[in-house]
Amino acid sequence: MTIKNISNVYNLLLSLGAFYLGVTMLSGEGVFETFPPEWVGKMPFNSWESLAFSGMIIFGVGNAVIAFYGFIKKDHKIFIFILTFIWGLLLFLSAIMPIMLIGEWYLPALQIWLLSLMQLILGFIGIVTKRFNKKKQLKF
Repeated sequence: MTIKNISNVYNLLLSLGAFYLGVTMLSGEGVFETFPPEWVGKMPFNSWESLAFSGMIIFGVGNAVIAFYGFIKKDHKIFIFILTFIWGLLLFLSAIMPIMLIGEWYLPALQIWLLSLMQLILGFIGIVTKRFNKKKQLKF
């Protein structure tokens, strides 16, 4: 399995996870029953619904588009890895945002950081591999 396929599968799994988490937030059950009152006015979201829709659009649709573009395109462009890296950075920054705005740590931040770190690593390896292969092909 190539780094491109691994990256595409990982992006697809992140997309499915974003949709699953978004639907779970929209259900309003369990931990998503009430929105933390200390977040209102400090965070850019005022309800679980707005957070769920934003997450599903940005990370669900975004990662799905990257994954399907990668699966469909056979020319092995570096563009896929650049998008993977950017979405990993976006996921990492979105996990840091509550810490910076509220000054609180929350448990899912660690899992989100690990997921984003893996996406960043896949994007970085893909970019470096494509650059190295491109330079190697030019020498011969």
